[in-house]
Amino acid sequence: MLQTITAVSLSGPNPLPPGFDWMLVGALAVIGILSFLVPLLARGNKTANKEAWRGGVFYYDPRDPALFVPKRFGIGYTLNFANRWSWLIIGILVVVIFTPFVFTAITVTTIRHQLTSH
Repeated sequence: MLQTITAVSLSGPNPLPPGFDWMLVGALAVIGILSFLVPLLARGNKTANKEAWRGGVFYYDPRDPALFVPKRFGIGYTLNFANRWSWLIIGILVVVIFTPFVFTAITVTTIRHQLTSH
């Protein structure tokens, strides 16, 4: 049985789905916006309630209105998981992280379909 091999042309139409290059721009924009908003929304240098740390890692204090609190150890901030806006931020981060995988799966499927249909 003779099989033919089809070469993929790099000068032809772009096989990437529309908006694929904007995905990188979107991820960078989210990172930039969060790095600007964290210091504005954080409580500053005030210490967080010591009883509100769950497992020593997660901060959960419904009485604390702050969205970001200083980390218990090290430098930086963490989310107050009792604040409903923290779940929106987590949702945005999940979308930003998994979007490249979805676009890659779509791209690979499209390219595979184009190669097998010829």
